[in-house]
Amino acid sequence: MSGGPRTYAVTGAASGIGAGVAAWLGAQGHRVIACDLREGDVVADLATTQGRAALVDGVTRLSGGRLDGIVANAGGGPPQTMLSLNFFGAIATLEGLRLLLANSDAPRAVAVSSVASLAPGDPALVDPCLAHDEPAAKAAAETAIAADGGAGLYGSAKVALNRWCRRAAVGADWAGRDILLNVVAPGVIETPAAAWILDDPVNRAEMMARVPLPSVRPGRPDQMAALIGWLVSPDNTLLCGEVLYADGGLECAARGELVW
Repeated sequence: MSGGPRTYAVTGAASGIGAGVAAWLGAQGHRVIACDLREGDVVADLATTQGRAALVDGVTRLSGGRLDGIVANAGGGPPQTMLSLNFFGAIATLEGLRLLLANSDAPRAVAVSSVASLAPGDPALVDPCLAHDEPAAKAAAETAIAADGGAGLYGSAKVALNRWCRRAAVGADWAGRDILLNVVAPGVIETPAAAWILDDPVNRAEMMARVPLPSVRPGRPDQMAALIGWLVSPDNTLLCGEVLYADGGLECAARGELVW
């Protein structure tokens, strides 16, 4: 990675992909402000407005008001806070910390989505997210939970995140200020959040039976970290507004040439 030491804020940094990214960036000699729900340099619950404010205040204080990159990785959670964390929390991270990128020579940002965003998404959930109407989104989530346990909440949150980032990335506040914003959508990664699938032989076999390519297997956090680390580095000079499916070919197999 070219250039000197940089300062990054990484959310969801206590485990999984976030921990992998924080470790990878640190090993490159960069400063990482680790943010998470229960431990880290900044402790904040991004499913709440208070936690989002705490994130911005904490990162601003620790960074001295200057960042070079943002990795909005925090996600998952129970159905009741799925939209609040995975969409509204991610957007609050990106927008709340964006001004701290103003003095960087090569400002970069990445939002972590999911291969679950390949599902169409429920407009009743996606639309209020994109309208920035969190109360309406929460009400729609409650309806979805009552109907089917909220099975489509996670995928819909990530669909909304992808769409927001695609819109914002080429806008005046991002590309217009030379900030390159991209999205990484992992497949199944060997993290604590995926343990219920990967550690259960039946669940793991069922998942792998759906995989259309023999080369596709669960990824590791360090593999995701290398990709995300490059995207937020000065070496990335052109990628902007892309949704990169790092899933071993699942997106390609699922959609083929349809997107072209």
